[in-house]
Amino acid sequence: MNPALRTTWAPRGRTPVLTAPASHQKTSIAGWCCYRPGRTPRLMFSLRPDGHFTAVDFPDLLRRLRRFLGTRVVLVWDNLTGHVRDLAVRAFLRENADWLTVYRLPGYAPELNPAEGLWGELKNGPLANLTARNLDEVTTAARHALRRVQYQPDLLNGFL
Repeated sequence: MNPALRTTWAPRGRTPVLTAPASHQKTSIAGWCCYRPGRTPRLMFSLRPDGHFTAVDFPDLLRRLRRFLGTRVVLVWDNLTGHVRDLAVRAFLRENADWLTVYRLPGYAPELNPAEGLWGELKNGPLANLTARNLDEVTTAARHALRRVQYQPDLLNGFL
């Protein structure tokens, strides 16, 4: 819940002060920037308040992604440990190779991942300097920010 501090403004001579509760709670977000030639880009996301996504969650999330898109999926995945190193995830990828193709990005090139642009946009935009009183406020603010991005296809194209 601690805010990502960014520059802000205040009247001359008055230092801006952000007061945030001392808490280490967080909302984890899984997000996919979805592109298809000749189509409007789409964004799918899932939030997990006060927790984190594990390798056990990935098969269900990928099934939801397939239902969301309604077609085969070519997944360009970053080098997060749980993505393709877990045995259950590997088994799921093998069993579903008819509709799911996975390409792994190298660990040294996060700029190739469109989702990194999305996270940067959120942290430097609507969620910058957010001082929420509780985890629900953080989750609600993140959900609203992501929904705004969903309706900005030019911004989604910019992440690519």
